[in-house]
Amino acid sequence: MKRPRPSRRPGAAGAEPPRGPRKAQPQAPRQPLPQHGEAAQRPPRAVAKSEPQPKPQRSRHRGRDEETYHGVRACEAVFARRPQDIVRVYLTAEQQRRFAPLLAYCAKQRRGFQVVESDNLARISGSQHHEGIAILARACPRWSAADLERSAAANQLAGPLVYLDGVQNPHNLGAILRTAAHFGSGAVLGLRGALPPLSPAAVRVAEGAAEFVPVCDLDDPAVSLARLKAHGFRVVTTSSHAGEPVAAARLGRRVILVLGSEGQGVSRPIASVADAAVRIPGTGAVESLNVSVACGILLGEACRAVTAGGASRSGT
Repeated sequence: MKRPRPSRRPGAAGAEPPRGPRKAQPQAPRQPLPQHGEAAQRPPRAVAKSEPQPKPQRSRHRGRDEETYHGVRACEAVFARRPQDIVRVYLTAEQQRRFAPLLAYCAKQRRGFQVVESDNLARISGSQHHEGIAILARACPRWSAADLERSAAANQLAGPLVYLDGVQNPHNLGAILRTAAHFGSGAVLGLRGALPPLSPAAVRVAEGAAEFVPVCDLDDPAVSLARLKAHGFRVVTTSSHAGEPVAAARLGRRVILVLGSEGQGVSRPIASVADAAVRIPGTGAVESLNVSVACGILLGEACRAVTAGGASRSGT
């Protein structure tokens, strides 16, 4: 005898409870279809990244007014000009013989020095271009407007001078200092806060010149330039398209050469106090020269004018 089948009607005894709506199952994110000609299971190619420059390792011995300078010429100049400012020396074993006098000085004056590996020196200096030597020392001193005017009043300010109007690249500053030292320039001037800092990179590019040519911050450049004019200096602006050719200008030593930025040129307040304007003739294939290259040409012409003037006065 067959048993009766239970009723499936809702609410009937033995009936199954009503089923709710089926929950959606989470789906794995869809993988992008392979590109044309690409294998379906090929892993994505890693993008090669350039190796970042090491960041300077801040030593617990480093003070607020100290910098870690690097590069052979820059460090030699620090030792030659202001050894009393040296705090600590780091160098590779290969540079021990060259810098033996520096190490002897450190030992005598009880200044720390350490022989390190090249990769460690890169971390200490923050540069791969350390050339095997780094010196922790007080930052390069900068002149104020009072220092500049005091030197001019005492007739101790050698010329020509260079005024940078809007030039803010530290590497350009380093290259200009190197050129200025070669031609015997008295100082590099600029608006306070606008001139680039004498960073370790700028000092390395200067190849020791940062210890010989002072960098002067002016609070009111137009006033300071006017005062220098009272001491016999001429203010000469430079341009890529205006003014007389530099070879005909006979610049001389008592001159302040104003170099503007490559984009904006010389500003109006500085141009208003200028006595003359010169240009460097060229083919016109490029709009202008790099500011450090132009500085070298102008300083070379200023020194040539001095030499030519001396020769004509002597009758040779």
